[in-house]
Amino acid sequence: MARALILHNPEARNAPEPSFMARIARELNWVGLRPETTASRHRGELVTLAREAARDGYDRVVVCGGDGSVREAAEGLRGTGVPLAVVPLGTINVLAWEMGLPVGRPGSCVEVAARGKPRAVGLGSVNGSAFTFCASAGVDSLAVAGVDLLMKKQTGGWAYVHAGITTLLERRPPLLQVTLSNGRVLHACQVFAARARLYGGRLILADSARLEASTLMLLAIAPPFFPNVPRAMARLMGSGIEDAPGVTSLAVDGFSLESDGPCPFQADGDAMGQTPASFRSEPGALTLVFPC
Repeated sequence: MARALILHNPEARNAPEPSFMARIARELNWVGLRPETTASRHRGELVTLAREAARDGYDRVVVCGGDGSVREAAEGLRGTGVPLAVVPLGTINVLAWEMGLPVGRPGSCVEVAARGKPRAVGLGSVNGSAFTFCASAGVDSLAVAGVDLLMKKQTGGWAYVHAGITTLLERRPPLLQVTLSNGRVLHACQVFAARARLYGGRLILADSARLEASTLMLLAIAPPFFPNVPRAMARLMGSGIEDAPGVTSLAVDGFSLESDGPCPFQADGDAMGQTPASFRSEPGALTLVFPC
């Protein structure tokens, strides 16, 4: 009998109840997947658990959680071909919205996890760590690095708003240098490496970006910070920032990033390190389970 592994983080803000985990197990059983459940004990362990699931021959991995948990599971499964199903229970759930999952209806997401269609998509990587929908450096990554985790657990997305406002008041925007593989250099104060259309929930970052694409969508907002960054970010409420004044938008296989001082970068909403950084596209590196 085929096997499925259900992964979750019991310390997460919206950690699933035992009755909900039992519902997932029943749904998987009904479609011929023998379910097993494993909980992570610390940040980063889902990478190891997913990698071991692929090594041990599991036929599907189901991750219950937010974008951070999904990113970890995706990193563990990169290049293995083992389908990853997502039951979105996080604060923002960007990837789930991008996939067309019925976010906000956990029971329906469970049905997709069991009965959905696996499809190959790409991943991005930054300094070797995978991301599923977006990595960036600039004022947003400074905000992510400054998020109060207790506030996030208590208030959800408002913690990011608070951190963003604090960043704008207290920190000088970084000066970034992007170097493309052909040697071209771009100067920026905000950089995105997008694998998906959406950002921060259902806001549109890059309307032409696709999960299945073989490239990253590089979006570099040139200095000065004012007015270029606020003017570009206002377009998140519309069709995206690709055509905003001061924005260079390119489909690339990768690029390197340096800054005038240590600048944090983020991937899928988690702080991941500091510049310098190397961003790469990994076509077809992940298989996700989509609605039929």
